[in-house]
Amino acid sequence: MVSHDLIADILSRLPVKHLLRLRSVSKLWRFLIDDPDFINLHLSRSLRTRTNHTLILKNTDLHAADLSSLGPFAKLEHPLMSYNHGVEILGSCNGLLCIRNIVEDMAIWNPCTRKYQVLPYLRSCKGYVCGFGHDPIKDDYKVVKIIQLERADGDKPLETEVKVCSLKRNRWRKIQGIPCVSSFPTTNGIFAGGALHWVLTRKVDLLVTNMIIALNLAAESYSEVPQPEYDDDIFQLNVGVLGGCLCVVANHGDARVDVWVMKEYGVKKSWTILFSISREDVIGPLSFLKPLAYSRSGNQVLLEHDNINLFWYDLVKLKADDVWVPGMPLSYETEVCLQSLVSLNVDKRQQNGEDDGDIKKMEDFLSEGFKLVL
Repeated sequence: MVSHDLIADILSRLPVKHLLRLRSVSKLWRFLIDDPDFINLHLSRSLRTRTNHTLILKNTDLHAADLSSLGPFAKLEHPLMSYNHGVEILGSCNGLLCIRNIVEDMAIWNPCTRKYQVLPYLRSCKGYVCGFGHDPIKDDYKVVKIIQLERADGDKPLETEVKVCSLKRNRWRKIQGIPCVSSFPTTNGIFAGGALHWVLTRKVDLLVTNMIIALNLAAESYSEVPQPEYDDDIFQLNVGVLGGCLCVVANHGDARVDVWVMKEYGVKKSWTILFSISREDVIGPLSFLKPLAYSRSGNQVLLEHDNINLFWYDLVKLKADDVWVPGMPLSYETEVCLQSLVSLNVDKRQQNGEDDGDIKKMEDFLSEGFKLVL
């Protein structure tokens, strides 16, 4: 008789779409595939082998394709009312997406299982950035909203209000603010190393050096991330994530873009320059470059260029090859999402709303189960 562990090991190698179909084989298989230990096994294998990833292109609609084949792209139906304006993707983590529509409705959504949880409504405000990631200590997913209350005028100290909504608590609550302003107000936090990262500055001044600020999602504490030893000080700084590692994109005035990777999180000496791309290597201006993912072999990196095209950069041949697939929109934003079975466990007894005080720890969680359309 085949052991339970062997069956789990074999099934963990399959794509999510096949596993969802196999849940109907028997009660035993349904129980196995829904088991949190199996979900984590499948998740860790996908991350380790760089498999089961989806590339999402966003313009008005969302278009998705398997990252390994990059096509064909198909329209992805999201759960929020979009009012003909589409949705914004605030972040991606372990197969879950955090999305927001034009009227500020927000949800955490698993595109593979089609499960989602709408977050409590938080009153609209001007001047804020968001972030989405995983708290590994509590095994919880958190959405963070940094609201800018005061501009950095003169010597007046900055004021921010930071609110967090966790998936398990399903409430917004206030945490300690941070006296910084986002250097790029439309750029959301990047999740890596158990923390969310933003490029922030203490004053709105081009001469003030930008900082990389990390918010540890378990401790809910801030720290400044040490940066690489750059060749010069005049460039536009962005952060990203590549292969689970924090990366820095230094754009030197449309002449050259350097991509650095922090191989050991938090260790300054572990910064390594992965590659540099010059203006001559691409078609059109080099104003924006976003690293997306490694190829399965690890020899190539997929990049988004100026919201209009994709290309693979070969780390061995030092060469860029454009990517075009039928069904791609003319312009878009990109997001890489893992294909996972990660579930959304929310206690329905917990009332929605804001909570600026202490919240008692919940004792029980009720699983909503899977509502699948196969």
